[in-house]
Amino acid sequence: MPKTKVLNIRIDPDLKKRAKKLAEADGRSLSNWVTKLISTTVKEAEAAKKDDGK
Repeated sequence: MPKTKVLNIRIDPDLKKRAKKLAEADGRSLSNWVTKLISTTVKEAEAAKKDDGK
């Protein structure tokens, strides 16, 4: 597995609680769930940028 970096963020406590419930329902830790969301969003944005460049 590649090395990882720490990303510290501030988040509303209620939003964190709700996100944690969704992560658990997906069988993931909150950290892993957020990483998956960021990864998916970055890939989609890069694909959209590539499509716009055609």
